[in-house]
Amino acid sequence: MRIQHIHKTKCVFGCLLMALGVAMPYFVTIDAWGIPQGAYAALGGKNELSLWIAAMRLIGMNSLRAFPHYLGAFTLAESVELAGGGQAAAWLKAAAVCILIPAVYALIGAVHHIRYDFGLPAMAVIILLVLLGKSAYGYVSLWKKAMMILVLLTALQVLDLMPCLKGFPTGRGEMSRNIKQIAEFLEMDPEMNGVFGVFFLVLLFMGFLLFLLIRDENRLRAMNELKAQNERMLMETRLGVLENRTYLEMRHLVHDLKSPLTSAQALVGVVRMACEDGAWKKEAEYLNRAEHSIEKMSSMISEILYENHRTRISVDAILAYLMSQISVSDYASLVHVENRAGSAVICVNRIRFVRALINLLENAYYALPDGAGRIHFAADEKESRGEPFILFTIEDNGAGIDEASMELIWERDFSARGSHGLGLSFVKKAVDDSDGTIEIDSRAGIGTRVRLMVPAEEGEEEELEDTGD
Repeated sequence: MRIQHIHKTKCVFGCLLMALGVAMPYFVTIDAWGIPQGAYAALGGKNELSLWIAAMRLIGMNSLRAFPHYLGAFTLAESVELAGGGQAAAWLKAAAVCILIPAVYALIGAVHHIRYDFGLPAMAVIILLVLLGKSAYGYVSLWKKAMMILVLLTALQVLDLMPCLKGFPTGRGEMSRNIKQIAEFLEMDPEMNGVFGVFFLVLLFMGFLLFLLIRDENRLRAMNELKAQNERMLMETRLGVLENRTYLEMRHLVHDLKSPLTSAQALVGVVRMACEDGAWKKEAEYLNRAEHSIEKMSSMISEILYENHRTRISVDAILAYLMSQISVSDYASLVHVENRAGSAVICVNRIRFVRALINLLENAYYALPDGAGRIHFAADEKESRGEPFILFTIEDNGAGIDEASMELIWERDFSARGSHGLGLSFVKKAVDDSDGTIEIDSRAGIGTRVRLMVPAEEGEEEELEDTGD
């Protein structure tokens, strides 16, 4: 089973927590908490209150010491996503927790020369983490699960100081044994068993309530996610049906448009030939231009309808056509164009490709604060591995895209400004159909850079229509 994805933030956080767990004995010590002093003061003066305070401090200290490496092991296991998922992945994560925690115990012993007792509380917490990890409560925030782990960890630490459990693998640490022996000497066994027993049950009940809240929240969020997925699928289905219907209507429309165009072209051709045979040379030239314009109009209609229809066109012509299209837009004055590729030729569906570039320019404009800023559009001729390509770069100094949204930008229904979310998916499709690639580099609050690469072609461009208004 291979690793599919590692959540870097969780992984780093888990490692830091594990390191903190190892470092805890440096600054969280029984002397700093005044535990031995309180316990021995109770023995010397037969002061029961001092013993109770020392016992409660020991529970708090042990919980604080253990919490980082237990939570760290759990977070590290959660940070890894295994391909396939299922029960096998859950068991592997559980095995990771079972290995990491004893490893930390051994490391603490080697570094600090103290022995953390790996008894019943430690084993119970490991079992809890395993069950929590196997249930995959991925929709609940980590801090809520951390709170439940802390409450249950504290509850299990209480067992270390219950004298009635001295025959079990609990409370085998030196300070825990001393406190229980002092309690036995002061004949506080029944009180300590009763109070700590109630304390344990109360904390266990609180942990159980937290577990139920986490489980219910996870189920609710999972249901909402499933509902959202179903809604997205339904929307995609509706859009697909609408696109198919629109495509069929466009086919009929194109057929209806091309038929009279073909007839007009033929009639103009007949009249032109008649003029050429006679004395109307000037009229024949005008008719020749009209026939050529009709042919170009027919070609443009084909490009609109057929996605795979491509034309050899120069970068100069692309940019001229682009600027003529956006000349009436609000952001036209903000676009600074720099063509360093000159008349290099690419082979694209010029209608769809220019529409994709316009979409990117519009996105850059909408990202600018109050529509004020700069949009730099450059075209360069580059070479990679001996193959020439044209690099189109669109750069702005707008709001940028946050890291969470960067993973969703190519999805069909995603939009950062509340639109229908078809723009970038269309851009990606248009670039892919041109055998090109597109990359987006963005940082929130700084700006966005889009790099669009299309293979360059050898030879001359095909003759194109005028791009002016």
